[in-house]
Amino acid sequence: MIPERRHRPMEDNVDSWLMSYADMITLLLCFFIIFVSVSEPKKDKLTAITQGIHDQFGSVDLSTPFQGVFRALEIVVETHRMLKDVAIEMTESSVTMELSTLAFFQKDSVEINPDMLPVLTELAAALKKINFIDYHITVEGHTSDVAPTTPLYPTNWELSTARAARVVRFLISCGIKPDRLRAVGYADTEPKVPNLDANGHAIVENRNKNQRIVIKLERIL
Repeated sequence: MIPERRHRPMEDNVDSWLMSYADMITLLLCFFIIFVSVSEPKKDKLTAITQGIHDQFGSVDLSTPFQGVFRALEIVVETHRMLKDVAIEMTESSVTMELSTLAFFQKDSVEINPDMLPVLTELAAALKKINFIDYHITVEGHTSDVAPTTPLYPTNWELSTARAARVVRFLISCGIKPDRLRAVGYADTEPKVPNLDANGHAIVENRNKNQRIVIKLERIL
């Protein structure tokens, strides 16, 4: 006789784990929805943050800090109508400013023209707007190929270096930290334009352009 086959009773809630899994997925979905809704920027909060940054750092844009300094320097130059005597350039990591020594210094001297002191003071204040990042400022003195006529500075090396040092001293007096500054004299070794034409004749306009102070503000990376 063939024995009667016995059927195993069906177990209750065999798929109960699916319910727990579905609950977990639902909870995760709710969590991410709440997270996204909370993380969405609110206009009033962004306005408050922007105002706080402006109060702390003035007009400097934190994403491009040199843009703020560049614009501040431009305003000084435009206000004092110094476009012929001051040139400003900017890159991603630096701002370079050139000052005509014919306008800012007395002839063959390291004394700053008194009329230029207010301009230099405002330029220094603009440079200080970037105090929240690491940077250094190099002040370069440049001359034409014409030798000085004073025994105090017998060559352009002494004159260019002394003028650069004088500007550094002035910047320190305006509150820029000394350890951020350095002075360099190049004499006539790095002219912007040729001092002489092809026939060896002097180009007066070019000689005037070569007599300059270059202030380089560079970010320390």
